Amino acid sequence: MAPVSDDLNLRHAVRILQTARELEALFNPDAPPGPPLDRVLQRYQRAHPKMGRRDRLVLGAAVYHLARGRTLLLEAGREFAAGEGDLLLLGLLDAMADPEALGQIPHLPGGVRPWSRRLAWLGGERADLVACLEAAGATALTEAPAAVADALALLFSVPEWWLADGPWQTVAQATAELAALRQPQRLTLRVQAHRCADRAAVIGRLEGLGIPCGATPRSPWGITVEGRHNLLATEVYRDGSVEVQDEGSQLVACLVDPKPTETILDLCAGGGGKSLALAAVMGGRGRILAYDTHTDRLRDARRRARRAGLGNIQVMEDFDAVRRAGPFDQVIADVPCTSSGTLRRNPDAAWRWSRDQMLELTQLQAEILDRAAVMVRPGGFLTYVTCSLLAPENHSQTQAFQERHPEFLPAPPGERTGQTPLLDICGVESGAFRLPATLDRYTGDAFFVARFRKQG
Repeated sequence: MAPVSDDLNLRHAVRILQTARELEALFNPDAPPGPPLDRVLQRYQRAHPKMGRRDRLVLGAAVYHLARGRTLLLEAGREFAAGEGDLLLLGLLDAMADPEALGQIPHLPGGVRPWSRRLAWLGGERADLVACLEAAGATALTEAPAAVADALALLFSVPEWWLADGPWQTVAQATAELAALRQPQRLTLRVQAHRCADRAAVIGRLEGLGIPCGATPRSPWGITVEGRHNLLATEVYRDGSVEVQDEGSQLVACLVDPKPTETILDLCAGGGGKSLALAAVMGGRGRILAYDTHTDRLRDARRRARRAGLGNIQVMEDFDAVRRAGPFDQVIADVPCTSSGTLRRNPDAAWRWSRDQMLELTQLQAEILDRAAVMVRPGGFLTYVTCSLLAPENHSQTQAFQERHPEFLPAPPGERTGQTPLLDICGVESGAFRLPATLDRYTGDAFFVARFRKQG
């Protein structure tokens, strides 16, 4: 994992983390999953308003590194009989990846020596696990010995059943992609195409504010930001020139390839990110209906649409009214899923679902697909989206859908003028796409997209 490079307030690190030791309960493998990690951390910080920015960085670095390496760090805690607050402190020290950092932190419980031993033990364990995986690199994952599955699960803190349901063919591929998914995610913005078509100009404005950034390699609208910055306070954000959106999510909008004459239904709109991207590409023309069963999330979609000045988005809470507004030229079903492709920003996704719960999710996904199918006009498109890596939610789901609905045939991806052909960035199989085809050099979320056309 990449070392933490922020200017952390190490002088008060012990006090900050021991005060927050209640958060260690989030990582108890015997406890049922609670609210998402980011929500719990935000709630804790709101309850402690006197925490400064650098104190929050310390807490965030410890919590998120502990989440990314939960399995091995808990092993270290058991090996050395960690006390309350010790796990968070171990997470911080391990994240810093700098033995010299021990001397920078005053008041270490028990002194420097026991913490040096813990970090040395972690380093030795990781080296042994890496050696095991390197020795089995070219072996097919299905034929690898049990020790290899144990090593993958322990090193990357993922459940072993992911390995059977994931997209990886060899041990080396699983190692590279799981390692990439355990790296912290960089912030990505999307230039609002209806307001400013010149991405280079927006990059120049941000760099003028001292914010280093650059164009995303795949999305024609994306900007990747380096480091931590208060972007919400900048004029570039306040005037609606950019919106926060992961590059993978932007690429989904590319695949949908919306036209300004179309009426589109975003059936699981959530906070409205994809609706906003589609509406901007359409130049504020056409019509997008944004619906979600979780109506509280739609409030955010309304607010963001107003800020962007996009009048072609209509947020709807009544499904009967949505159904009466159809049939639609396009329906997008970005369904609830395990979110296993979002590990970079949601590391707790690795333990939030059991395999049985994942299979229950697939039943809900199938129901949503069947509901979406009847609302597509003949000749129209249905796009199925997950941010999952797992076959039961992806290829198996779409293959079963086609068996139930033979009137839907796989549709080729759309291509936008001047854009890198989408087939170069997708793993393609029967009209289904994996964004991206490989994750080893990718910094955003992983998505699965299947696009169908309804025969007339």
